[in-house]
Parts: sequence; C-alpha cells; structure tokens
Amino acid sequence: MPHAQIVDAIYQSSIRYELWSETLCSIVDYVGAVAGNIVYQAPRGRGSFLIPGRMREDLNSLYLQQYAQNPYARAYGTVKPGEVVLGNTMVDVAAVERSSFYTDICMPQNIHNQLFMAHASLHEPGGIGGVALFLSRAQDEHAAEALKRLRLLASHIERAIDLSLHVNRIESGPDLAQRLINAMPDAAVLIGSRGEIILLNTAAEALLNEADGISIRRNERLSLAAQIPETSFRMTTAIRQALTVAEGGETPFTGGAFPVIRPSGLPPYLATITPLAPSSSAAWDATDSRARVLLQIVDTEAKARLQARRLRTMCDLTEAETRVATLIGSGMSLHEIARALGVSPNTIKTHAARCFAKVGVRSQAALARLVASIPV
Repeated sequence: MPHAQIVDAIYQSSIRYELWSETLCSIVDYVGAVAGNIVYQAPRGRGSFLIPGRMREDLNSLYLQQYAQNPYARAYGTVKPGEVVLGNTMVDVAAVERSSFYTDICMPQNIHNQLFMAHASLHEPGGIGGVALFLSRAQDEHAAEALKRLRLLASHIERAIDLSLHVNRIESGPDLAQRLINAMPDAAVLIGSRGEIILLNTAAEALLNEADGISIRRNERLSLAAQIPETSFRMTTAIRQALTVAEGGETPFTGGAFPVIRPSGLPPYLATITPLAPSSSAAWDATDSRARVLLQIVDTEAKARLQARRLRTMCDLTEAETRVATLIGSGMSLHEIARALGVSPNTIKTHAARCFAKVGVRSQAALARLVASIPV
C-alpha cells in the first residue's frame, strides 16, 4: 500500500476503532515486519490492552497475563514519547533468547527483533505504551530501513491514537452518566479502575457524609471506606472481583450484595455491586477514568421513614409513634428499636400498641407490610 493510502487508513482508524487491527497489518507490510500491535501495559491496578495486527490471539492473552514484564518492556520504560527505537539495541539478545518469554511468545511468531514507538498518552510512570512492530531474523537485516519507514509514519500514528482516545472520551458521555445516576432514587456510586470514586449522585453524597458504616476516604484519590472490618472486607473483595469482570477477566463474580453494618445501631444499609459492561472501543477504556463498577446503597430505614411520615399524616400518629413505625417498617424488632433509641422496651411496646390501634393492625409484621406498601 502506498504511503498516502497508509496515512489515510491511519486517520480513518482514529474515528473507527474496529479498523485499527487492519490498519496495523498495512503498517506492518509497509515497514517490512511480520506483525505489530498497539500496546498499553498499565501501572499496577489498571487494565492493560493490546490491539493486534497479524498476531496470534492465544499468545496475546498469554503475553498480557505472564510476560508483560519482559526485558524489552523494562527497557522501553526509558524511551521518550515520540521516540522510535530498535529493541535489540536495548537488551541482552543472548539472554532474551534463553528466556521462556522468547520460547513462548517470540519463537512461535517468528519474532527476532522489534521496533517500538512510545506514545505520550499511553506511556506513563510504572507502565509503557505505544506501537510495537516485530521483525523476523531475515527482516532484521533491513532493520535500519524498517526504522526509517516507521519514523515516516510516527507523527501520523501519534495524532491518530490521540484522536481515538479523544473520540472515546466523548462517546463515554460523562454528563449522561451523571444524569443517569442522579435519576436513581437510592445512593449510587460509580467506581473507576483503581477503586476510586468517579461519580456520586446526591443521595450517595448525603448518605456517605453521615459516615454511619460507610464514608468517603480522602487520600490521593477519593475512595470508599467501611467502618466495620467485616463490611470492609466484603466490600473490598466485591469491588476487586467486579473490576476484574469489568475488564474482561473470567473470575466468577460472587459478591454482588452485602449488608453495610451501621455503628449507630440502625438497620444495615443494603449494598449491591455491579460490573459495568465495556464499550465497543473497550481497549481505549483502560487509559481513562471511566467507571467500571456501579455501587448502589439502599437505606431501608430512610425509605421506611418517608413511608411512616405519610402514614403519620393519614393516621394522626405522634412523632414518637412515627419513629417506632419507621423502625418496625425497616425490619427491626422492638428490643432493637429500644436499644437504638435509648429507651426502655416497655416504652416502645406502648408506642407500638398505639400505632397498631390507630392504623388498624394487630402485629409488627402487619405494620411493617403496611409501611412498605406506602409509595414514596
């Protein structure tokens, strides 16, 4: 393919993610290589990706799982964005050829040397990213010419990758995400790839500011913190599993729902964690702060409180009777209510009996059902 057509294909890929693999194959042929990829090897705690051009899919997965930290990758950490280098000038080739990385990844794909171009938006401390093209032993004899040809394309590839990332950020619709979670009646938190808080709705801000069992931890980045160790363990485990699933992992997701125990003695919050499906351009997602997980927190006591206040208006309950109806509606026993309110069980029994008489029921279960049936 002529140079002008290659450049045109590169820019078309910038706005149509699905074309990148085909375009990489054209770049591979133009430069004189056997294969290539766009790679992002992430800092710890984030998702890596690889967009292949004429590479074995099974070995791509093996590479990311076991061989991302290889001699070439370590050497490329010193390459400046925009610079194009020849891999074998930066490593001990004899040592590489004795390694399992060479046996498992390079030999099956006829890779003897490689060209690497670091990209500013993908290349960051603790990780590397850019374009890699792979040369066979025979092609390595013309490595200088291959290097020259890649440098002719380098500025176009850089701009196209930046444009791809920009298009992906626009398509992710952060304003839409905020509007969607604001429409949720319960507390909702969107969580990013490092476990950081991306977005909160108004209900979540209010609930977390109460710091009754769960709150915001304000360190280097905002994250969630549970006050009870058991809750903290379950929440951390569930978020970690959900992030793995959201980034394409095959780990079974078993921890979607759990109670958040509240030191106040009020009924626990009910938390649900859901991994979010990747977008159609999922590879680029790994480089941004897009939400990977949705956490929803239901305050059963608050919902019951609203329902009980409506019951108060309808049945002329006192403030004390309304508090008792609220807690019965949220599932607490009379002894638990007495403990939470700091009064005697007999006082609670008296208020409960008056509630029963005013609303026309004969038991706690019936009152709880009635409260739950009132629309909020």
